[in-house]
Amino acid sequence: MGGKHKIANRTKNNARPSNSGRSAELLGTLPQFAGFSAVKDNNFGFPLTNTDELEACLDPNVQVILKKITKKDCTTKLKGLQELAAFIIESDQETVKSILPIWPRFYNILATDIDNRVREATHNVHHQIVLKVKRNIAPYLKQLMAPWFTSQYDTYPPAASTAQQAFKDAFPPNKIQEAIIFCQEEILNYLGDNLLVQTAQTLSNLKHVSTEEAEAKYERVLISCLQGYYLYLEQVSTDQIIDASELNDRIISNSKFWKFSKSKVAHIKASFFKIISILFQKAPILLDNKGSHVTGSVIGNLEEQDPIVLPVIWEVLLLTISNVKNWWNFISIEKLFLPKLWKILKQGGQGNASLICPSLLPLISHLYPISDKDNQFYNQFFENLWLGFKQKSTISSRSESVAVATAYIECFQYIILKRQSDLSFCKTLIRTQLICSIEWCIIEDQTNYKTFFNQISSLAQHWTRNSNSVDLEACLEFFLECVQDVFRATLFNFKEYPCHNVGKVAEKQLDLLQSLKCIHRPKKQLKVKFSCEADGDVDTKHEHAVIASEDKKYNDRLNNLVFKICDDYFEYISEKKSQDLIEHLYSLVIDFDKKSFFWQLNEKMKQKNADSKLIDIHTNVLQEWLIQPEWCSKHVVSLIFLLYEFVEKDDKKIILNTVLKVTSQQCLCWCITEALAHPHNKDPFIKEWLKSDRISKCIISITDKIIEDDCSPELSTLFKLALTENAQGELYIDNSTISDIVLKLISVLEEYPNYLVTADTCTSLAAYISAIIYTENLLLTYGDELLLALFKLSCKSDIDHEIISQETMYEVTTAWQDSVTLLTKNMDKEKNLGLIYKLANIIKDEFMKSDLDEDKINYTIQVYVNILRAIHRSLPLHLTEFLDILVEKTFVNCLEGIYAQNLCILAEYISGNLSSPYKEINPNTSSIEKNGMARYFAWIYLKIGILASDLKDVNEDDDDLDEELRDDEKSTIILNVIDQPHDHISQLLHDLTVEQTYLETFKNTFYFDKIFHYHLLTEIKLKSTLENADDLLKSNLRSALKTKSLKCGWHWAKAVYILYSEMLPTDPVSVYKEFVQDVTETNGTYIQHLTKLFSKHLTYDDIENKFDAIGNIITLRSLLHCRDIDVQIAEVFMQMEKIRSKNVPQFLYNYNNINWQECQEIIEIIRLCAGMMKTQFESLGQRHWDFAILSLVSWASNCFKFRASYETHQYQAMLSAVIDLYVNTDNRIKLLKEKGIRSNYIDEWNDVLMENIHCDLLQTWLYLSDQLRVKEDVVKYLPFIQEVSKLLPNIKCDKIFNLSGSTLPKWTKFLKQSCTLLITRQPNLQLWGYKMLQNLVPGLIKLDTEAVNTNRPHQNGLIFEQFKEKLNETHEIVKHMFMKFKLGEDSCKVESMTDSYTYTLAYLLLWDILLTLCHNANTELRFQYADWLRNENLLKLFLDNLFKLMPAEVLHYSEGKSKCLKDYFLQKPEDIEKDICDSVKIEKLVCWLYSATLAQLPAVVRQWWTSLDSKLAQVVEKVTQMYVSPRLITRELNDVMSYQHKCKNMVVKVFPSSREIAAVYTIDEAEVELLIVLPPNYPLGALYVELRNQFGGTSHKQWMLQFKKCVIHQNGRIWDGLSLWNSNLDKKFDGVEECYICFAVLHPGTYQLPKLSCQTCRKKFHSACLYKWFRTSYKSSCPICRNLF
Repeated sequence: MGGKHKIANRTKNNARPSNSGRSAELLGTLPQFAGFSAVKDNNFGFPLTNTDELEACLDPNVQVILKKITKKDCTTKLKGLQELAAFIIESDQETVKSILPIWPRFYNILATDIDNRVREATHNVHHQIVLKVKRNIAPYLKQLMAPWFTSQYDTYPPAASTAQQAFKDAFPPNKIQEAIIFCQEEILNYLGDNLLVQTAQTLSNLKHVSTEEAEAKYERVLISCLQGYYLYLEQVSTDQIIDASELNDRIISNSKFWKFSKSKVAHIKASFFKIISILFQKAPILLDNKGSHVTGSVIGNLEEQDPIVLPVIWEVLLLTISNVKNWWNFISIEKLFLPKLWKILKQGGQGNASLICPSLLPLISHLYPISDKDNQFYNQFFENLWLGFKQKSTISSRSESVAVATAYIECFQYIILKRQSDLSFCKTLIRTQLICSIEWCIIEDQTNYKTFFNQISSLAQHWTRNSNSVDLEACLEFFLECVQDVFRATLFNFKEYPCHNVGKVAEKQLDLLQSLKCIHRPKKQLKVKFSCEADGDVDTKHEHAVIASEDKKYNDRLNNLVFKICDDYFEYISEKKSQDLIEHLYSLVIDFDKKSFFWQLNEKMKQKNADSKLIDIHTNVLQEWLIQPEWCSKHVVSLIFLLYEFVEKDDKKIILNTVLKVTSQQCLCWCITEALAHPHNKDPFIKEWLKSDRISKCIISITDKIIEDDCSPELSTLFKLALTENAQGELYIDNSTISDIVLKLISVLEEYPNYLVTADTCTSLAAYISAIIYTENLLLTYGDELLLALFKLSCKSDIDHEIISQETMYEVTTAWQDSVTLLTKNMDKEKNLGLIYKLANIIKDEFMKSDLDEDKINYTIQVYVNILRAIHRSLPLHLTEFLDILVEKTFVNCLEGIYAQNLCILAEYISGNLSSPYKEINPNTSSIEKNGMARYFAWIYLKIGILASDLKDVNEDDDDLDEELRDDEKSTIILNVIDQPHDHISQLLHDLTVEQTYLETFKNTFYFDKIFHYHLLTEIKLKSTLENADDLLKSNLRSALKTKSLKCGWHWAKAVYILYSEMLPTDPVSVYKEFVQDVTETNGTYIQHLTKLFSKHLTYDDIENKFDAIGNIITLRSLLHCRDIDVQIAEVFMQMEKIRSKNVPQFLYNYNNINWQECQEIIEIIRLCAGMMKTQFESLGQRHWDFAILSLVSWASNCFKFRASYETHQYQAMLSAVIDLYVNTDNRIKLLKEKGIRSNYIDEWNDVLMENIHCDLLQTWLYLSDQLRVKEDVVKYLPFIQEVSKLLPNIKCDKIFNLSGSTLPKWTKFLKQSCTLLITRQPNLQLWGYKMLQNLVPGLIKLDTEAVNTNRPHQNGLIFEQFKEKLNETHEIVKHMFMKFKLGEDSCKVESMTDSYTYTLAYLLLWDILLTLCHNANTELRFQYADWLRNENLLKLFLDNLFKLMPAEVLHYSEGKSKCLKDYFLQKPEDIEKDICDSVKIEKLVCWLYSATLAQLPAVVRQWWTSLDSKLAQVVEKVTQMYVSPRLITRELNDVMSYQHKCKNMVVKVFPSSREIAAVYTIDEAEVELLIVLPPNYPLGALYVELRNQFGGTSHKQWMLQFKKCVIHQNGRIWDGLSLWNSNLDKKFDGVEECYICFAVLHPGTYQLPKLSCQTCRKKFHSACLYKWFRTSYKSSCPICRNLF
């Protein structure tokens, strides 16, 4: 038990060996390195050089790396080698040279290491050394060469490739042999040692490696050495090999070397035989006396199947039998060689036929000792080879089949050539082998027969080319006779073949004959020929002549064979009455000499009848076949038309007449197909025959079959073939047939949905036919109906592509475009115009039926452009004329256009934008179709779309076009090609102006959204077009606009303003001056219109024209925004006073029969006064005020007086101006009051003037609402309605409810009228009613509040009763609408301008009024309202309807839209107050109403929510929590924070993040805390309420119940509950006496009130205080009166 001695740690990088190592060096006991073979894998047990020497010559880093390399661990070795490679790369040459002395010893060991990666790294290091030191490696080459040389064949490819690359980099190609010879001895010694001496045990140290690793290393070394030996023999010359014969012989003569032929390792065996092969080729002398070894090794391995070894063995076999003398003496051929050979052949090469078979011909050519003696050998050879051909492995592989077949025929050809003198033997071999093989191929159902037939063809042609040999010619004749015999036998002796199939047999026979027909030319002998070799040309020509002669002789023989076989086919067909062989008979005739066939057949018939002619073949044979069903086929028809080519003219007619009489429709179609084929279709008799009635009926019947989807592909092909043109441009069938076909196809095109299956086919066929019948020769011979039908189909944008595919529609479009181009190019102008008019009418009809969808309009634009492209290709100079026909259509521009312009002029006039003091405006506004306006404005977009399109059909997305090409493209824009383009653009600008006016005024009309959409598209496209226009177009456009503005006025002037302010921004003042320049008329409207339009850019300094009084009034109104215009205002007011003074009653509109100009003077004065009130009030004096306001009283009164004339435009404009003046004046007075400005105007207005004006206007509104709500066509009244709507925000509620001294009707009439307006069809009138009800809300609340406070209810109950009737009416309609919608799942989108929209909007607006009443009511009244709604069960139904109307995105929570949808719930939609009504407005209103209901009536909503089923309740909760709860929670928290300072003893704290409210009530330093937590789904979820630090003796439970009742059940807010709780506490402690001991109301410790009172003084004390008093004073008397307590 002794302790271990401490061992000092080795110092890192210490290169010195240990003491034992040094001792070993000094003793010198280790053996020195004794050559390559002495190296063992013993963990580098070899000695290094002297340590001191190492230290002197090696870099210390190298020493450390070499230490790593000597380790046993492979990973450490690998890392060391990698470091050494990196070190060599980074070091200079001298440093690397210092490593060379020791490197060979490391390399010799590491090059055969067991680890693949180590060997690769070793060769990599060696490669780097070679690259670095280059020639300096020469002194160490002999030490390195042997392992380096063999490592090139390392079994690990990366290691081998690295060694090869190092070898190439070390030695140039011309120096490699010298390097090998230089190290020849070392290499051979190394190879001999490893191959003959070493074993797996001696080559490795079994202490350090496993047996398996040792065996693998030995195997690897053997392979690399054998391959290296092969490389040595290959690289070194024969002389050098012989010079080293002693060393080579030592290897070859060793018995261990020959044992490698029996190795189980394929690579070792293959390498061995490669060495034998190279020795036979370069040094056969070394194999002398070794014939026995060689023959035994080769023959013994003949059955080898490994594809690595097999090719080498057969190569060595051939070398052996050709180089080893009397090789057969070393083995027993009958017992050893032949059985193996037969087995290999019988098994088809054992799967290696492609490797073995090429060697068979050389093999049998050297088997003369056997073959010459025994003919039976050949029979066995071919029988076994044929058995191999029939093997499954051979049949399944084409390469194997080709190899076996090629070897078979090559060997057969060789044997026949060799034994041709023995004709009997040759014929026997042909009959027994070759013919039997052919018979097998014909009979058996295998796939590899064609490869054999191809080889047979080459054999037959070989015999033909050697026909100078009589024997070979006899063999060929005998072969062909045998072929005929076997063909006939396989046909007629079918009973001998159980699996006989005549069709397949004939097909194979035909394949053989076609193979025999194929000429196989012998490969040319490639040689250099000089120009002086003139004789060579003669020889070549002679050679070609000989070949041609041989080919002709061969073809004659083959044709004779074919005729005999055809004769057999005729016999078989007639005998068996079968059509199985007719197809093959036709194929034989058509593939070979058909003319010779018919002549020979005729000659045979002459043997029976000397007068027989060719026509008799048809009469006696083919006609019978055609008539009889069992023979009739399309190939019989083909044979008849083949015969037709060679008969006489009269006989041709006989054939055609016979064919025409066939009863079979299918047979007739076959005949027509043949007749239409080339060259028969050129025959005049056939042309005439094709126009016969029978043929026409047949073609028409095919059309019917195509339409009925009962047409075969053959008939479809025939149909198209029949519709082709001949060389003269005429159709093969007659005109009437074509017309009938066209009519049938047109009916399909027009009713294509009825032909679901065949519509696509028929449409494609129609497009195909159009290209045939519309040609330069035919033009409109067959009418234009098909063209128009195709065009009409192409105009349909809603075609179901499941019925007619897009590809077919492209064919249709291309077809009619090409036809239009061709026809317009070749017809006269009158016909062209007629055609274009027809096309235009078709587009008109499609456009009028269109639903104006954008895609459809764009599609229509494309159709227009396609027409113009087609015309431009033919008549580019006439494009403008045709464009006018297509675009300037009166069906749009007349009715809808005039109606739109009149409506817009009326709207501009009534709104005050348009002044017309001289010319009466009396537009015709008769009603049109609902979509008429949308159609008109869509047509504007369509027109600009056409004009802006490119005539070139190019890819618009190609961004790689250069600038020059883009400029060329601009010139092909239709607008740039036509004449007078500025006229089109100016008209488009005018139409766009009308459209803009329409959109500003007529919002609540049918198709408003579509019109707005098309306006944007038109504006964008027109702006883009103008930006790209040239200067000439812009100049002409300016002139055209000025001319039309002067002539037509307002909209054209507005077009000027839009053009130069929005589309082509230009200085407006300069534009204005240019357009008013040289205008002489001073009283015209043109300048006034321009001044009005450009007013915001002008000042009085820019006005150079002089006007009359009315003109000055209009100009001043236009320029009221200008500063310092007091002078102009004074002048105009003087002129206005003069106008008034002329006729005061007339000026005050006191009678209704004033003329237009006088009425316009009044209207313009009112408009000016209204504008002054709004923008120039400071400039008004008392005189001006009196003038305007006193006149306003009369104007308003007279408007009410003449209210019956509301339909006249003058009255509408008058009332609009009066309302505008009243509103502006009232707003100005309100502003003065808000600013606190004292003014006599305020008192005068409120006390004296306003009431009468207000009364008159309100009664006028009441009358108008009653009249307009019953109007059918309200569109023309919309401008007037919108102007009157301005009055409603300025209605005074108190005036309506002030019944004393008022001439107004009772408020109930306004209420009923407003409710009635809510259900009118016009949304603007609905909003009239809604806004009036909003005005009535304060008065209604006041009435109900007074009734509740005085306990004197109205006769009819609450105000809600006034709405009950309309509410129930609208609810029933809405309920009926939503019957099919599932609550919480389906969302109903209500389209505008429908009855559904009217009643839905009315229903929602009514509820908005009710919720507004709830919002403005106090708590008690709100409870009354809620109770009424609960009793009537209306709120529950209302909430159900809300969730059926909510957007689907809200119900199903679309995360991407949740943010924008939250705005729907947060604030009341602004557009409710505006006159815009659409589906989005309903959705916004629904969301807002739900949010408002939760805010105003949370208890009722909560009750409804709890009654829902769980699934629906989850939907409601999700919507509430996502969109409403956050807002309501924030509102409650902010509400509490705003009121918290109003309580004396209560402090409130709010925690928004946790939704908590903490209320602390404090009295006498005692606190009680009330904690309220709002749920995330508030107000659906119940509040969490907790009371902390309760006071003893107080009624906290009761107060908590009161709090919850107020907040949860009575629709109260949280602050209402807190106020109630605080009030209860205040009442509890109010008047309570404090304790006279502690002088506090509540005891500091027990929080008890003073309860014990003295019977004498009546003072109260806390029990605890009194007890303490008694205990400390030792008295039981009262602390105050001292009496006994």
